[in-house]
Amino acid sequence: MTTSNGGGLSPVAFILHERRGNWARRLRPRMGSLPIRWFESRSTADLLGAARGLTAPVVLIDLGDEPFGPLEDLTRLIDLAPSARALVLDPEERPEVVESARALGATHLISGFVPPPEVADLLARWIRLAAEETDRHGWSRPLPADPARQPLAWIDELIEEAQKSLPPR
Repeated sequence: MTTSNGGGLSPVAFILHERRGNWARRLRPRMGSLPIRWFESRSTADLLGAARGLTAPVVLIDLGDEPFGPLEDLTRLIDLAPSARALVLDPEERPEVVESARALGATHLISGFVPPPEVADLLARWIRLAAEETDRHGWSRPLPADPARQPLAWIDELIEEAQKSLPPR
């Protein structure tokens, strides 16, 4: 399942797990050209539902002011999708959170303020790696179209994916 965007790489599930939509507003304009399907989750069920059956999802978890719930969600995510790349953001700079997040399976943790372009650059590298991993493994559940994009922005991509799945004539 390859696409015409991102250099022919398979689309990757990009999951934003945060209470507010702050990072979604900051990242969508910076990551629009990448081969991703956006998922925004506010609950554990949403996070796990988005990650279920995927080879290598890329996840951003914003701990906000209450880190324990999101850290528990990180544990459940890694149990469900061990190949997930999880960026954990701790805006409050709590030293005990850094150790906990690493022990629970975070791929990377950033404490304090981090500029959105820096986050977008890191995630873009991970998305390319995840797409290559998905192509190498050859499986992942089909990803739905991103409802925030206009249909004309993704219809050609869906047609191309469908054509590539047809047997040769």
